[in-house]
Amino acid sequence: MTNDLTPHQRTVLNFIRDFQAKRGYTPSLADLAIAFGVRSKNAVAKVVNALSRAKQIEKDPKGRIKILEQEHTEYAPLTLPLFGPIAAGFAAPVEEQAEETVTLDDYLVHDKASTFLLRVKGDSMIEAGINEGDMVIVERGAEPRVGDIVVGVLDGEFTLKRLMKDKGKFYLQAENSKYPDLYALDELQVAGVVRGLIRKYGR
Repeated sequence: MTNDLTPHQRTVLNFIRDFQAKRGYTPSLADLAIAFGVRSKNAVAKVVNALSRAKQIEKDPKGRIKILEQEHTEYAPLTLPLFGPIAAGFAAPVEEQAEETVTLDDYLVHDKASTFLLRVKGDSMIEAGINEGDMVIVERGAEPRVGDIVVGVLDGEFTLKRLMKDKGKFYLQAENSKYPDLYALDELQVAGVVRGLIRKYGR
């Protein structure tokens, strides 16, 4: 069952399904390595093997991927009525009729196969409104722009920061004055761009 998969394994499985739906064949390990920005096919092979053990896919004698047919429950995207606007300053009348309905999948997710969630740990981004325990919605493979909040890979270590540039050199900036700017000693890469934030209040 897909509930037993890790978030990364589900992301890879969704990518394989979308790839096959669009192109008519499943991706190779090289295709997956390029799509997920890893240098070695061994890294994606481990995920593919895990999906095979979970009976989500199988490999033929030549190592080609085949998606196994599963019994799927029809998935209905969550659609909610949108009211408003509501004043965040002084109180003001609110329109009682819903202006429209919003499907959260479409509103929050641009490319489902490339999107995943990360739970935030630490307080380095609190001045950007991102607190410990929040979940950020991250799009892998999106072209980062200066000023974007990104999942950066700084000398092999992952961190959530804002991508900045000074005198032609990229660096990562925390949104907390207690933390210094981060420059790579060896290499700075971007694993994904933050597209949204999920925070739960109460129970």
